[in-house]
Amino acid sequence: MKLQQLKYLIAIRDHNLNVSAASEALYTSQPGVSKQIGLLEGELGVRIFERRGKHLHRITPVGEEIIKCAEAMLNIESKIKAISREYLDPTVGTLNIHTTHTIARHLLPKSVTYFTKKYPKISFHLHPVMSASKDQISKGYSDFSIVAHEIGFDKDLIVLPAYLWTLSLVVPKDHPLTRVKRPTLEQLCDYPILSYESGATGRKVQDEAFETAGLTPNYYMTVMDAGVIKRYVELGFGIGIISSLVANDTDAPDLVAINLEHLFTPCPAYLCFSKSILLQNYMYDFITTFSPHLTKEVIQNVMQQPTQARIDELFQEVVLPVY
Repeated sequence: MKLQQLKYLIAIRDHNLNVSAASEALYTSQPGVSKQIGLLEGELGVRIFERRGKHLHRITPVGEEIIKCAEAMLNIESKIKAISREYLDPTVGTLNIHTTHTIARHLLPKSVTYFTKKYPKISFHLHPVMSASKDQISKGYSDFSIVAHEIGFDKDLIVLPAYLWTLSLVVPKDHPLTRVKRPTLEQLCDYPILSYESGATGRKVQDEAFETAGLTPNYYMTVMDAGVIKRYVELGFGIGIISSLVANDTDAPDLVAINLEHLFTPCPAYLCFSKSILLQNYMYDFITTFSPHLTKEVIQNVMQQPTQARIDELFQEVVLPVY
């Protein structure tokens, strides 16, 4: 059994059993990957994948267990390499941030600028998170995810409150609501609304507020990208309710932003990483730069807590940044 074979297993699983796509991601040949998987199955004496003709159809039950163990083994390998790297040169390493376009554009630049100047030898990478799904949260040994939606419990993740974000209204300069300092929910219902898709965190707080008030808003268009919503508001499709970070951006001079914090409660955003990660000092530094309340001491205390409920207790009195 070789570690490379285990990496092939994970890649095939992560690419929906498409060996060709997995091979491309691994920068190797499809026949080579197929051969190594066959050799591994022969050595173990079990089928990891069920096949239909030349294609993989599904992961067998025993295959699921083998892949779980493979992930654990590869995490240990990564930890060993990280320990060695930090011992040899603590200024060398990798940091992968998985996040949304809004966070990357509006919140990360200051932290990234600080980090890359202080740690020029650290390989820094930004990766997109395309949907409000827990499946998008990366669990690599040098990976962090910063997301603006609820994560829920995950036994493999450390989930830390990063900040709160508010909602704002965007309307054309000549819109009647520009003459209203504090729009009401009833006034918003008078117009077609463009906002986030149903189920998204920013949409949930809207739905709760309208439902509590006994109102039915007219969601004319729903889109996950706030920038797209702004564009369609410019085109006259309706009024937009989006993140204040995007609403206040001056990229659309013909639009006016109106804060709606008096109507909708702030939404939580989180910083997440795998429990199996070996946190380097430069990682702690990046986290604290982005979220000052998440100091090294706080994070180490969090990692010693046995339950999420105990973790939540640690942050009950913490005042989070609001954007």
